[in-house]
Amino acid sequence: MGQTGYGEHIAYIVRNLPYETAIQTEDIAEQLAEKFTLPYGQAKSLTNVKLKRMADKGEIERLQKGLYYHVKQTVFGKGMPNIDQVFLKTLLVQNGTKISYESGASLLNRLGLSTLIPRDIEITTNRYKVKLPERCHIKLKKPPAVVTDGNWKYLQFIDMFERLPDMHTDTKNPEKLMLQYAKRQQIDNLTLIFTARKNFSPKKILPLIYLFL
Repeated sequence: MGQTGYGEHIAYIVRNLPYETAIQTEDIAEQLAEKFTLPYGQAKSLTNVKLKRMADKGEIERLQKGLYYHVKQTVFGKGMPNIDQVFLKTLLVQNGTKISYESGASLLNRLGLSTLIPRDIEITTNRYKVKLPERCHIKLKKPPAVVTDGNWKYLQFIDMFERLPDMHTDTKNPEKLMLQYAKRQQIDNLTLIFTARKNFSPKKILPLIYLFL
């Protein structure tokens, strides 16, 4: 297949991505390489060229290197998705695998532990080194271990429990709400303790055990 055919396939992938989905060079290059059995380096070069051309034509907009987003033409001009939502999709999941979890004050608010509505959403992610634009209301935090589909809910729970004494809460019994959350998430006690011993401060393990007694 020639350059035109590759470009058509890249455009097909982009046009079928949901509106608020981030258009990432790396993801599309991987799909192109798999589809046509191309070396990844070649697929990435082809993708870079095609996405730049689509951006030059106004079909998509460049947010930063390797990252684009959809635009919509409205009666008021170009419409664009919420930039925070675009970035969140790149930080939460990668190639269908969980790589992060929400943490900090925004998580406490979502779970009903606090009425405080923070300006920024805190995300603990494997991609904590990603550079975000200044107008983005996301704070990145380095995880204590590589986040996976299997451990994210355990790391999130321990992180929340460890930081709870230093954070603003409005409920008289936050531990009760945390136990209810653990039940909803089907958190296994033994796996939780093992994860805590492996990745967190030893002094936090005993209070965590007492929580489930």
